[in-house]
Amino acid sequence: MRRKIPAIILLVILSMAIAIWLPVESFAAGPKNVFYFIGDGLSTTQRRAPEEVLGKTLLMNTFPAVGMYTTYCLDSTITDSAAAGTALATGHKTNSGVISVDPKGKIAYETIAEAAKRLGKSVGLVTTTSITDATPATFGAHIITRTMQNEIAEQYLVQGFEVYMGGGLRHFVPKSEKGSKRKDDRDLTREFADAGYSVVKNKGQLNNLEIDKTTKVLGLFGASNMSFHIDRKADEPTLSEMTAAAVKVLKQNPKGFFLMVEGGRVDHACHANDPVAAIFDTEELDAAVKVAVDFQKEDADTFIIVGGDHETGGMGLGIGLDYFVKPEIFHHARKTHEWLGMTFEKGGGDPVALMSNASGIDDFTPEEIQAIHMAAENVKANKKTVNMYNPNWLAFVYADIMSRRSHIGWTSFAHTASPVIVTCVGPGNEKFGGYYDNTEPAKRLASLWGVGLKTWEVK
Repeated sequence: MRRKIPAIILLVILSMAIAIWLPVESFAAGPKNVFYFIGDGLSTTQRRAPEEVLGKTLLMNTFPAVGMYTTYCLDSTITDSAAAGTALATGHKTNSGVISVDPKGKIAYETIAEAAKRLGKSVGLVTTTSITDATPATFGAHIITRTMQNEIAEQYLVQGFEVYMGGGLRHFVPKSEKGSKRKDDRDLTREFADAGYSVVKNKGQLNNLEIDKTTKVLGLFGASNMSFHIDRKADEPTLSEMTAAAVKVLKQNPKGFFLMVEGGRVDHACHANDPVAAIFDTEELDAAVKVAVDFQKEDADTFIIVGGDHETGGMGLGIGLDYFVKPEIFHHARKTHEWLGMTFEKGGGDPVALMSNASGIDDFTPEEIQAIHMAAENVKANKKTVNMYNPNWLAFVYADIMSRRSHIGWTSFAHTASPVIVTCVGPGNEKFGGYYDNTEPAKRLASLWGVGLKTWEVK
């Protein structure tokens, strides 16, 4: 007599057979959607200063999981954005200037964005810098030096992520076009269009996208970097607007998405020691975070992480022996150092009046007026500043006046080795607390999906 096999045993056997036959990725756990926010140059003070000015807590600072990570790279205690981004994107350290490969360029490191793509998710990269700049490149390219931005643009086309948005048009258009940085006649905007991308170059075109008919978008909103937030031109979308548009495209995938959003110009502001630009670009980064939080209310299977790649400028609240910060200085600020410097170079005019227009200050001291006039003369004489992130001496003096008046101090014009704060909310956020290395976030994200990050030889 043949004995019947119990149904439960058959079910177990069938499950084991399916598990052996299907790839590991088929069993990837949640979260379905991941937002990875990176403030370039952003750490604790950059996240605290806007709260003093705005009189409220930043949304990114309310998340339940709080951690901190170190930022050093293989060849330096103080990292650059390429090495830092590589660590955050791949879980591997490398040398300064290197994009998601080992220091010799022989081994490529899979990025968390590529792992998401491997799992069938849609992927997007959004930034306020050039889309081919170091941080976004570390998620979508593999190249020996960050300076090869034309080649990074080409790798994006092959990579095939669904959304790319930022500046950097000059790396996508042929050398025959004014302002192009390419050395050949390739028109990558045309090649992206031929590959099914909707190519948009201003806010109006972005707003007019037919989302239900759009699954891929290349948004190039400036020749190089986009403007600082409060200098933004009318036809430039904000970081939060780009984030919202990216979400509308990416969420069409039932398997979910991975979206890296960079507030890239916080770094430039801190390099220039301009607290105005730093504070309001951080505020706009927080507005982009709100887009993610609002989406999470619709789809709880969503993880949000907000960190930085390194700290820039050694920003501090307080100078000398003074225990007071004066956030009211920023309440009437209208423009950044960059706007002021470039406006004066283009049109001249009364430097004191321009300084007043940018800062909202109408009671400059005699010493400040003297410094402003001296700076204007230095601009006319074409004297270079001590800092390449300030377009000219007038911009330098603006940043100095706003820092001194607000009692915000700086230790450097460069990056520092300070650890970076990270906050998270969503399924698995408890895994991101504590003090660890910057290679951990990518590994921990991958572990939430139940996958490992791969490596391969570069051919």
